[in-house]
Amino acid sequence: MFFLMTTLITGITSVYTYYNAKMFMRKTDAMFKDSIKFNDLHNNVNMVEMHLENFLSTKHSESLREYIKYSNQLRRKAEDILSEVSGTENGLILRDIGNMILTYLGETDAAVSAKRGRDVNDYTARYIEASKIADYINMYINKLEVAQLRENTATYLAVSGRLNMIQLLNIGLIIGTVIFNLVLILWFTYKITKPIVSLSRAADKISRGNFDVEELSVDTDDEVSLMASAFNRMASSIKTYIDEIKEKAKLEGRLKEQEMQNLFMKNLLREAELHALQSQINPHFIFNTLNAGAQIAMLEGADKTCVFLENTANLFRYNLRKLDKPVTLREEIENINTYIYILKTRFTDRIEFEQQVDESVVDIQMPRMILQPLVENAFIHGISDMENGGRIVLRVVRNQNEAEVEIEDNGKGMDEEKVKAIFAESTEQYDVTKEHEYTGHTNGIGLNNIISRLRLYFQKDDVVKIFSSPGKGTRIVITMPINNVERSGGHVQTACSG
Repeated sequence: MFFLMTTLITGITSVYTYYNAKMFMRKTDAMFKDSIKFNDLHNNVNMVEMHLENFLSTKHSESLREYIKYSNQLRRKAEDILSEVSGTENGLILRDIGNMILTYLGETDAAVSAKRGRDVNDYTARYIEASKIADYINMYINKLEVAQLRENTATYLAVSGRLNMIQLLNIGLIIGTVIFNLVLILWFTYKITKPIVSLSRAADKISRGNFDVEELSVDTDDEVSLMASAFNRMASSIKTYIDEIKEKAKLEGRLKEQEMQNLFMKNLLREAELHALQSQINPHFIFNTLNAGAQIAMLEGADKTCVFLENTANLFRYNLRKLDKPVTLREEIENINTYIYILKTRFTDRIEFEQQVDESVVDIQMPRMILQPLVENAFIHGISDMENGGRIVLRVVRNQNEAEVEIEDNGKGMDEEKVKAIFAESTEQYDVTKEHEYTGHTNGIGLNNIISRLRLYFQKDDVVKIFSSPGKGTRIVITMPINNVERSGGHVQTACSG
């Protein structure tokens, strides 16, 4: 009740003080507005007179435009003055000023018209008359400002005296209220803040990660007691929740460790699959190749047979190397040449092979056993059914910071659905027990496996593009970044070469 009563008394006093201060400010504001209005009016009259004089003396179009602008402003102000005049003494003076302004503008407009009509006598007389009226206007404005100042000063003194009295009353009331309130505030503050301090210290311990906080005990029957009870329940819930999180973290750690072990096992399985792929050498191809070598030995002698058998051995030797070891593009091209030699030996004029290689990019590194399976697929699935005219083209070109390897044939080609199926299968987990289409006879490595290994090696999905249509052949483009190069050694001397 005490706080309510002191608040009401202070509020009433403040409202009364605010009302008087507002009235004082309103009077002061009106005084300043009137002073500004009279000053603007005075300046406007002077600007009209100045630009009129400039126009009459120079007849410059800029002076005429400025005169028209300021005369229009002055006319609007005069019309506003005449529409707002009151019956007081200052109001009558203001009305006289408005009428004189309209008369003055009439004379100035007549002077302008006479000047434009080159009537020197007329515009001179009009200008003299306008100057006299302007002097009267300025005189009346000064008179009005003095009267207004006298009236505002009287109002200011009356309101100021009242404000001083109210100010003394407020100071006394505030001092008495503050002293009495301080006593009560200290008592109430101690009673309220003691349990709150205990509550805040316990909350600070929890915020620092110490959840073993003793339960708070508050003996009051107010909102602080409710806060303490809610805090005790919250602390207990947080502790339980943290224990659950720790338990889940331990479980997730064990699951993560198990996942890593599973991933390691998958990698081992993948390596085993690659080794299994390496060992899948088609016996039929070996038989046909060796049979062709025997026929050549019978018909042409030992030298050519040596070259043929040596190329066959090089092909097998290259295929049996580990697939996880990178090679250079030069080595892959040499392996293709070995394979093409064997094909041409077996099939004579049924196959035509063209090679266009940019030597500046042949030392970049790439996965092993990529190009030869593609050439083999081009032969087996593309041109093997053609009696003659079968053609395979190998192109290696440099495109800025990338090397593009193209293998193109003029065989039977594929439709768009088949191309999409190849790329879709290359994103799945490769299964050596599943029979994939487009698989070479020599090595058993299919196009799906080649795309997957290229994507893994270069860490990009668009490393391989396939362009094909039924009856128009197939073109496979491999895009490899030119970054890591390895200079290969010289040509290895063989038994047949020397």
